[in-house]
Amino acid sequence: MLKGGLAVTETVKGLILKETPIGDYDKIMTVLTAAYGKISVFARGAKRLKSPLFTPTQLFSYSEMTLYKSASTYYIRQGALMESFYHIRDTLEGAALAGYLADVAADVAQEEQKEEALLRLVLNCFYAIAGKIKPPEQIKAVFELRAAAEAGFLPNLVACAGCGKSSLETYYFDVSGGIFRCEECFRASQAEYEAASCRQNEAEAIYHHTGQLISLLSPSVFAAMRYTIYAKLERIFAFELQDDALRDFSSVCEKYLLCHLERNFSTLDFYHSVRAAF
Repeated sequence: MLKGGLAVTETVKGLILKETPIGDYDKIMTVLTAAYGKISVFARGAKRLKSPLFTPTQLFSYSEMTLYKSASTYYIRQGALMESFYHIRDTLEGAALAGYLADVAADVAQEEQKEEALLRLVLNCFYAIAGKIKPPEQIKAVFELRAAAEAGFLPNLVACAGCGKSSLETYYFDVSGGIFRCEECFRASQAEYEAASCRQNEAEAIYHHTGQLISLLSPSVFAAMRYTIYAKLERIFAFELQDDALRDFSSVCEKYLLCHLERNFSTLDFYHSVRAAF
């Protein structure tokens, strides 16, 4: 295990989520590792084209790095590129999406704690973006919902919070509470509810008088949410959604993540601006 002191080194595999230039030739990287979670690593001279650290320290690269720690700072001594995810940059949308996912991962990852599941999730999503195996909207939504769960905000998608039914025609999903109700139980729990205004769009989110954020979801969208939460990571993209359902799935997963993290991301705003431009 890495400890304070210049003589202690260890080789770890990590995904570079962010980088901050320091002067003309150095940079500090935010790196996600399985064993140590999120760590900050100083890369001396890594911006020089002829530096052996130039390639393995590029943004979004997954590399094997030999690190040493002095006081509270990690330094990279040497590195070997394992995966560059080069084709993420084939499209502006892909690059923007990767930037957003990396931003979220850096926000939810814990320091000096194991983050194997989160690392695998981000890697799977980066492979999906680079390989264009699924629509960007689906990759984004899957990441958002599963990342929220990994961060401790696991929704209960098993049964109606009121009566215990699991198969419904319409799911009333409480975004802030992470639970769902059938229509009967939802109506019973509300003193005031205007159904007509909510049925214009199955995934239209509304604020009712209690301040809860409710999304009305179709069976296909809710099934996608259930699958995303409970599927093995290696099979997390093994489902299909039609255009309207995919849009609704993307919308509710984004709302869920942002609601529970209680913040927005400039990288998400940029991603949406890129999509709107095409």
